[in-house]
Amino acid sequence: MNRDNVILDPGDLEGTLRRLALAYDLTPDVLEMVAQVLAIYPCSARVRYDEAAALLYQGISLTDKFTFNIETDDLIVFDDSPETLIDALIEMAMYLTGFSTMLGNEEEWVVEFTAGAWKLVRNQIKRRLDLPVSDEPRAIVGQPPKATGPSAGDPYPFRRLVSQYHLGSFYQMVVLAARHDVQVYFPPETHPKVLAVYVYMRRTMQEVAQSLDIPDYQEFNQRLIQAVQRLHHLFDPANLPPPGAEGTQHLHQLPAPRDESGPKGLLLPRVQSPTHDAPQSEKHDPFAAFIEELFADEDED
Repeated sequence: MNRDNVILDPGDLEGTLRRLALAYDLTPDVLEMVAQVLAIYPCSARVRYDEAAALLYQGISLTDKFTFNIETDDLIVFDDSPETLIDALIEMAMYLTGFSTMLGNEEEWVVEFTAGAWKLVRNQIKRRLDLPVSDEPRAIVGQPPKATGPSAGDPYPFRRLVSQYHLGSFYQMVVLAARHDVQVYFPPETHPKVLAVYVYMRRTMQEVAQSLDIPDYQEFNQRLIQAVQRLHHLFDPANLPPPGAEGTQHLHQLPAPRDESGPKGLLLPRVQSPTHDAPQSEKHDPFAAFIEELFADEDED
């Protein structure tokens, strides 16, 4: 069956499952999970497989392998694995329901931040539906290279990136904070503001997504707008200095090595599913006060 045009119709569940099974060679177990996801769809939609993009995305480990066409409201996937399809179908349900994507925002970090909050909501939906959620890291970023002799170029570019606070390191910390299945090793030379951006972004994503499900899209959008305004005020990324040549490489386009050797720095844990009731922003937060103080001192480098 042609994978370029599969209609997802929650009113015709049997027909939709049959079309998906033929197009993506899905097993009965996967189809059962798909049926649970389609049950939360508010309306019909279409999923398309982009074979050309799939070839480009094969070697990229830290990038989503699906997207939305905001002009046609189509779901476009670049990978036909069951896990990618399930995640894509859930996020499509969120998109159709009204969760803000920030797609088209002029500031790319805002889109990345939103994607990180989306992933947390998506995983909360998966847990409610009793769908598998992996708690194991898929990659570790920032481990020092093995001592295997001289190599061409900089053997440890991540250390150089995080040792300076500029627009490049700010953006990359947002990208990595949004990848909740990636653990990040920060070398001792890490600039305190770079580390603070990473930690605070992850905490704020968690606050935006906390305890939300499909019916809560309006609450999500309100929290998201408030969070982005707060982050703009705190970090003022528009006025950060541009990076040098060393800060222009997009780490999220590179597969990360899983190297456990070398001296230990700070390995931060992955964000877990929130379990407390009140948003952290409504409580006294000494860490937030520390971040405020750190970034209020514009003279400190």
